[in-house]
Amino acid sequence: MKKITFLLLFISHFLIAQNAATILFPNDFEKSTRQNANIPLLDIRSKGEFEAGHIKKAIHVDYLRADFEDYMKQAFPKKSPLFIYCQTGQSSQDAAQYLSEIGYENITILKGGFEKWISNSKPYKSSQKGFTPLGFISNDNYDLMVKNNKYVLVDFYADWCGPCKKMAPILRKIDDESIELSMVKIDADKNTSLTETHEVSEIPTLILYKNGKQIWRHTGLITENEIKSKIH
Repeated sequence: MKKITFLLLFISHFLIAQNAATILFPNDFEKSTRQNANIPLLDIRSKGEFEAGHIKKAIHVDYLRADFEDYMKQAFPKKSPLFIYCQTGQSSQDAAQYLSEIGYENITILKGGFEKWISNSKPYKSSQKGFTPLGFISNDNYDLMVKNNKYVLVDFYADWCGPCKKMAPILRKIDDESIELSMVKIDADKNTSLTETHEVSEIPTLILYKNGKQIWRHTGLITENEIKSKIH
């Protein structure tokens, strides 16, 4: 009975979330925003994500700001239609549900978020002086990469991560010395959908695959010999 009740609640919540907004794939989202240029386009990601790259004419509104509800009510009338996107699509659905509950009725969100936008080669701009093109790895591409060799070692890292920098030369050495091993480095900050899918909550995180199947994972610093002992 408890399982049935939980399932019904889950289905009910899912249907409510779906009905709270119109969900469009990148092509239709782009077409709709261009045809309705007067409708606010909200980027609800963090400031850093927005500055690194965002859709042209998007307005940054951090969904996690403490006064989100008050800001929205002051800036955008409840009868005003809204376009919303986040990084992977999930936060947009959460925001749409929340906004629907406080009175907003016409919300359109980007399916797959900004990562899906980029992977579909849609245009975007950056607020940073030294603009570096963004690149996201899809889950499908990830699956192909881990099947690329007998052993594939995936390194989830970030440029600001001290332990990641210490591990870099060790991993490079292992990669150079092992014929059977392929190394895949993934910037966790730029590929949040992958970190969510593979439950990477801390970095560096290493995941070792053999013939496409995960056989080992480790978070944090680790020695060269310990890594090599897993490859046999």
